[in-house]
Amino acid sequence: MFPVAYALNPAGWAHLLVFGLLIPVMAVSQRRKVLGSGAALRELPNRLLHFRRTTLSLILLATVSLLVARAQWIVLFPASLPPVGAVLAGIAFYVVAVGWMRPRWRRAVEKRARVVHLFMPATGEERAWWIAVSVLAGIVEEITWRGVQAALLFALTGNLWAAALLSSLSFGMAHIVQGWRSSAVIVVFALGFHVLVGLAGSLYVAMVVHVVYDITAGIHYGRLGRELGYLDDAGAAASETASAAAGAAAGAGAAVDAGAGAGAGAAPQAPGA
Repeated sequence: MFPVAYALNPAGWAHLLVFGLLIPVMAVSQRRKVLGSGAALRELPNRLLHFRRTTLSLILLATVSLLVARAQWIVLFPASLPPVGAVLAGIAFYVVAVGWMRPRWRRAVEKRARVVHLFMPATGEERAWWIAVSVLAGIVEEITWRGVQAALLFALTGNLWAAALLSSLSFGMAHIVQGWRSSAVIVVFALGFHVLVGLAGSLYVAMVVHVVYDITAGIHYGRLGRELGYLDDAGAAASETASAAAGAAAGAGAAVDAGAGAGAGAAPQAPGA
């Protein structure tokens, strides 16, 4: 079975607490801050600044998870390549996921869902940062939730499916800024990633699918934003207070930023769906 942890030490307990409970709770708080009721579009964070901060947050999360994996003797990167069946399953997962989500992405843009602003890179620089965020998110979130968290939860519960379900629930809650229904969809996606990990015996297939899916979602959102006029609306509304929004975002606490990095800047499944 992959991944596996045989016993919990203090580092493992801390990881369970932070990623299984603390980050989801902070994500709920971040949702209220970013999407508070009645807030105007101009109050959303500066998108480029958000991408940059999310990149730093994901690097921090990766560092913590890798250190805990080392302390718990969790092998995250086996030398063996995934079997062909797992690769084919990953391709099928991506095709089905994108095909299912495309109309939901369009509806979210048509409804001017506020959080979509954070997922639609509009310029060459924003697209480059979005790709960086997507690559990091696909790698870091698989390491953290399908790797370390799953192994620790299996050591805690002794049940593979319970570990996968608990890990998926905390992963969905970490993305709650995208909305409650979207968070539920993300739980389903997370369970699918667990299946890919089980088929592959490693994180590699799930990582690649996760990265490519996130890049696809962001580029598609950007195209829809231009096509449906959302980017024009958002730019006009944000221009009046861009400096204030950037200053407020820069002053946010590091702990809240970590929660946002795990949720708001990655894996845009279906905001507003």
